[in-house]
Amino acid sequence: MAASGINHNVDQENRTVNAVHMRKEELENQPKKRTVLGVLNKNAERIRCQKPAKQDAKLQEKNLKTGKQITQSQRVPFEIPEDKLDEDIEVRKVHAAKQNKVSPSTKDLQRVPLKELPVPIFEDVCTTAPQDKNSLVSEQFIEETALVINGYTEDVYRYLREIEERHRPRAGYMKKQPDITYSMRCILVDWLVEVAEEYKLQTETLYLAVSFIDRFLSYMSVVRAKLQLVGTAAMFIAAKYEEIYPPDVKEFVYITDDTYTKKQVLRMEHLILKVLSFDLSVPTVLTFLTTFFSVDKVSDTVLYLAMYLSELTLVEGDPYLQYLPSVRAGAAIALARHTLEQAVWPQELETFSGYSLADLKPCIECLQKTFGESATHPQQAIREKYKSHRWHCVSLLAPRDAPIC
Repeated sequence: MAASGINHNVDQENRTVNAVHMRKEELENQPKKRTVLGVLNKNAERIRCQKPAKQDAKLQEKNLKTGKQITQSQRVPFEIPEDKLDEDIEVRKVHAAKQNKVSPSTKDLQRVPLKELPVPIFEDVCTTAPQDKNSLVSEQFIEETALVINGYTEDVYRYLREIEERHRPRAGYMKKQPDITYSMRCILVDWLVEVAEEYKLQTETLYLAVSFIDRFLSYMSVVRAKLQLVGTAAMFIAAKYEEIYPPDVKEFVYITDDTYTKKQVLRMEHLILKVLSFDLSVPTVLTFLTTFFSVDKVSDTVLYLAMYLSELTLVEGDPYLQYLPSVRAGAAIALARHTLEQAVWPQELETFSGYSLADLKPCIECLQKTFGESATHPQQAIREKYKSHRWHCVSLLAPRDAPIC
């Protein structure tokens, strides 16, 4: 008896082991499924199965009370009373008829097609007239629209003048900085010019970054070891404000040769924004250059030379921080026109800007000196930038010795 019992147990164990091996082989031969999708499918089946069960329970309770018996084929999950549905349809028809001023008896309420709106076409944007008659706009409409836009120009310029006064940096802030100097600022701005060229950033991004730096240093003392961090964070903010696809913060960490970490750049960005009270929409020298050139049409060479002279004012903090961006823009235009032997300050610019040539004369004299010394200046990033044919090689032009009058 004992032997037969032992044999019986051994047989059961062998059968269990064989069953386990067969189950493993079946599982290995089956195609593997993604776990997440499998779980989602099971949940969906479970939910679909639960809803009819709950509805069946409610129907059964209702049938017990009323004494009716409903088969599975007669069960309806959702019903709409026909009388209420008819009332809603009639109300909607009457409401639609009132809006379209059509009698309620009309069966088919058709929507009236919308009329095409005229699209303004400006001569400075579209150089060729479209051939489609539907897209043509009368010349009178174009003239009226242009007059309206020109009517806002003076208001916009007046607003920019108010904002530049409100958000200008302190001219003598460097005297209160214990550890940095104007020469260090000059090196920093020259490096930012190279960064903007390396990542092909907009020119306005560079102007904004320098503006953020000067405004920040007007209120905060910075040690020389953190000055590059301030410039990097300011350029990062300006790029996110101005660029469509700004470089990532990792790129700005990379250009500092990993001197600072990503966390340090982001913390400095937060500090700059807090000190500036998030007032980032400030007019720069380039803003006023664009505004002045919209009034006085000039050649590309005059435009590029004025831009080159304006960027030279970014590098030198002393003496240009004491001049407003609009004054520096006017001085750059006047000196560029003088260099190319044109009228220095036309009457149109004087009337529009509110500056006379005498008002710009001190800044023009400083800029003329900077222009003459640009070839021997220690920082050459701006000069190298404007040596290319893209900018008509304006940095290679020599200043005139004739006095400005």
